[in-house]
Amino acid sequence: EGEVTGMSTPSYPVDIIVVSFNTKKYLAACLESIRAYSGHPGDYRVTVVDNASTDGSPALIRSTRWVKGIFNSVNRGYGAACNQGIKSGAGEYIFLLNSDTMVTPGWLPSLLQLLARPDTAVAGPRLVTPDGFLAGAGVTGSNSRPILRGWGEPDDPGKYNEITECLSVSGACMGIKRALLPELGYFDEHYFHYFEETDYCYNARFHGYKIFYCPESKVIHRVAGSCRNPRRLQRYFREGERYFQKKWEGFLADPQVYG
Repeated sequence: EGEVTGMSTPSYPVDIIVVSFNTKKYLAACLESIRAYSGHPGDYRVTVVDNASTDGSPALIRSTRWVKGIFNSVNRGYGAACNQGIKSGAGEYIFLLNSDTMVTPGWLPSLLQLLARPDTAVAGPRLVTPDGFLAGAGVTGSNSRPILRGWGEPDDPGKYNEITECLSVSGACMGIKRALLPELGYFDEHYFHYFEETDYCYNARFHGYKIFYCPESKVIHRVAGSCRNPRRLQRYFREGERYFQKKWEGFLADPQVYG
């Protein structure tokens, strides 16, 4: 595991974990938004896990004194980096954020409210692109036929405006609970990029917990801002999909429809 910098670790109620890979400009905006819109600094702790960036991101993380940095010497993939961040914290609630996101005013309280329910394992916000289109309003449908709700539609406040129980939510921003880690485990590190969050959500539902989309929480997501190599992305997607289909083969037959 990589070098760690930043403050010592008193206990914070909320851990916010950002995985970073060559997105310095976006990461700076992400961290600024967290600082501006996440309430009192004593209520949360931000950890940035950097996957061997070469664009100056590590220097940015080191210079941001209120952030804890974990620096990997190789790109370990998204799930493995999330796990490093989760294990390095102690917060009751854990939020995983892509470095190409920006949170908005009031994003956190409504997600925390949903996560506080005993039967909730995961909660995710309304994701909107910088130019005003939806990038996620929960994944509905059935296990074998998921529907990425709202994808690419204009961000109309009158649509998808109710709390909805879902199949899964986007990993660009998702909240989970530390208390459930002994039962549900961490992110499956077989996935390098793609399917980690879907796998975690399917696993949570397999164990009888619920996944919620929360419209009151809004997060800006620059879709695919964190990787600009389409062929490599395609390969990660295909490899992840194959492993996912095999792992959840039996559960995929569950006919229950969500949303």
